[in-house]
Amino acid sequence: MDKQETNEISTTTATVGLLGEFLKQKRIDKNYTLEKLSQKTKISVNILKSLETDDYDHLPSAAYIKGFVTSYVKVLGIPLDEAINKMEYTYLNVLGKPFPALNHTKNMIASSPVTSRAQSGEEDPTPNEVIESGDSIIENTKSFLPIIIFGAVILVFVGGYKLISSVVESEVTDQKSKDLGPKIESSSALVKGPLREKESKDDLRNAKTEKTSGDQVNPNENKAPEEKPVVEFQRNFPPVEFKKVKGKLYNVKMDAPENSDETLLPKQIKDSMNSDLQNLYIRAVEGNTWLSYKIDNNPIESVIINKGNDLLLQGTEIRIFLGNVNVTRIFYNNYLIETPTKSGVKSLVFPEESNSKYQLPLFPKAKDDILYTAEEYIKRMQMEEDELEKRKQQ
Repeated sequence: MDKQETNEISTTTATVGLLGEFLKQKRIDKNYTLEKLSQKTKISVNILKSLETDDYDHLPSAAYIKGFVTSYVKVLGIPLDEAINKMEYTYLNVLGKPFPALNHTKNMIASSPVTSRAQSGEEDPTPNEVIESGDSIIENTKSFLPIIIFGAVILVFVGGYKLISSVVESEVTDQKSKDLGPKIESSSALVKGPLREKESKDDLRNAKTEKTSGDQVNPNENKAPEEKPVVEFQRNFPPVEFKKVKGKLYNVKMDAPENSDETLLPKQIKDSMNSDLQNLYIRAVEGNTWLSYKIDNNPIESVIINKGNDLLLQGTEIRIFLGNVNVTRIFYNNYLIETPTKSGVKSLVFPEESNSKYQLPLFPKAKDDILYTAEEYIKRMQMEEDELEKRKQQ
């Protein structure tokens, strides 16, 4: 191995490390305190501390973690790809599982149902763009086709070889058992009564040896029963402390000047209000925000709203959990709401009279990194506790 190869390997090894220490060192190099970085990113100091100590037990789901890291490195001018690689490496080493693909998470670049590509300054794709996109997929598929065929041939060859080997081995084993012939009982096993005195000591020794080898021994005789291996029960729904929603979660500001500011609350959004539904409009003004929400009986959705973009939600009942809530302006039925919070995260329920039906956290995360409603989580948590109790009694 030459010197150049040695240097390359040393450099590669040096780049592998956990995300937390990497971020902390970059922050110190840029002369940023946690408080200053919190002001710039609108991420709470506690979240930043958890990121820098790789404390994933005190961080929300993977979608939020990725968003936090994105904002963190953007302020410090760190290459995003490098940080994402370290994030995935750290997630795998700390939690023992790969970072989720997050294909359930939407990046809200043009997120509002009433915001089109044209309104965001982009043109709709032309038919030619769509065709070219499809052609590129077909070409990529063709390029991988020979590799797939070659792999299939290898699999067939290896499978056939193993099958033939197992058949041959079975035949040889059967043949060996046939060649042994009938089992011969030792003569000592047929002896009745005491041995004759004229038998020599050698004959006696031989007789005992033959008797020992000729007798059938039960392998299970005088053997303690084998204990079944205890399989550790892995919980996917560890205990979580839930609390009833008490008091007001937000305040409606009927006279706020933002209510008439069309740069924050566009006229088309105002006109979209449905008086029979709950209307919630969220705009990311000072930075990116991350949220999970559930409308009526629809599944939980997770979204990232980039700075300058928005999201309009409408339904009979809306539950929502936001991160970086302080960078947003939230309008409920066309009126600004105030969402006091020290941590930067906030749970909200609309309409307000539905508060008593729910518990916090609204969307706890299980070990499989899937979000569940509080009521679903409690039910599954109880089922696991019952299973654990049953195993203890067995």
